[in-house]
Amino acid sequence: MTDDQSAIVPKQSDLEVQSRPFGFNGDAEVHTPIIDDLAKKGMIFRRAYVSSSVCSPSRYTMLTGRYAGRCEGPTFLKQHPKGSMTRVENNTELEINKDNLPRLLQKQGYKTGIVGKSHVIDHEVIMNKHLWKENGLHAYNKKANPKDKSVNSAMKHNHSVWAKRMKAYGFDYANGVYAGNLRELYNDSLNAHNIEWKNKVALDFIESSSEQPFFLYYSETIPHGPAPWLKKHGKFAHGLDANPKFTGEGYLDADYSYLPTRDEIKKEVESLGKDVAHAWLRWFDHAVGAVVDKLKEKGIYENTIIIITSDHGNYNAGKTTLYESGVRVPLMMHWPAGIKANSEYNELVQNIDFTPTFLDLAGADLKNITQS
Repeated sequence: MTDDQSAIVPKQSDLEVQSRPFGFNGDAEVHTPIIDDLAKKGMIFRRAYVSSSVCSPSRYTMLTGRYAGRCEGPTFLKQHPKGSMTRVENNTELEINKDNLPRLLQKQGYKTGIVGKSHVIDHEVIMNKHLWKENGLHAYNKKANPKDKSVNSAMKHNHSVWAKRMKAYGFDYANGVYAGNLRELYNDSLNAHNIEWKNKVALDFIESSSEQPFFLYYSETIPHGPAPWLKKHGKFAHGLDANPKFTGEGYLDADYSYLPTRDEIKKEVESLGKDVAHAWLRWFDHAVGAVVDKLKEKGIYENTIIIITSDHGNYNAGKTTLYESGVRVPLMMHWPAGIKANSEYNELVQNIDFTPTFLDLAGADLKNITQS
């Protein structure tokens, strides 16, 4: 990127809905007008794929420009020592001693941030609660109430530990983060999506970073399990009917009045004659709209790249497999200063291309960095 280009904002959503989750990709059953408008004013990629059809290795590739089978993270090497046959699954991690996309962008003068789901470090700690204490994490009961002061203190502490750990991998800013999936918070109350919580800290990052080039890896949890469209006792218990004060850092009473309420979102979708079970996509859509509004407010909208994509396809139709429905994903890019409106790209692209593309735009030397 040149000096006057303000930012890159990849907004990766853990969509798991194959390649038609938005109106711009041909789904008439959902209501995503903000994202669809960005796609119309930018470029839609009709043949976008990922190199691995499960969360961690796909994210690893996007953030490194390396195939997941080349991972040298501790969990991966423990399972698959160098020279042995590898099996790529949720065992790939960013390496503490190797360059990656955010680190290389830092060298180019970018401020880097991560918001949302990580799932690319410390898998053994995430998956084994008995390792928490020795890693500085506080334990609490699965049924514990986040409103309890001691429980909430432990949850806030753990969030700060994971945020600090993420910063060691090239991120200047880490907030609103989940180390893994929601269930790996090991608490029933927190096992629900919270788009507002993540969105607010993403806006805080943009607010504090708009005077310099920045890179924000904004990784939404929705709709990875627990499914936000499934009802429990007549409610979308893990989605729009969950308590918005239950967050990845425990109980938090924050002001989200800049966004529509969850009830308003459901009513909006229902009023259009659409299935309210799909309202979680409009929820996500409004969060994207808040990012757009903040970019316009700071005067950096025209020169900001916004990307909407996913890390793999649908669980019921191909996730973890190499079938089309597992590796094909939605992808759109919006950049008023650099991409013509109503553009389409019909050639093959893959998520391993993100790192070299971003680094090339940032003016970095690509030699010996990527494998794409």
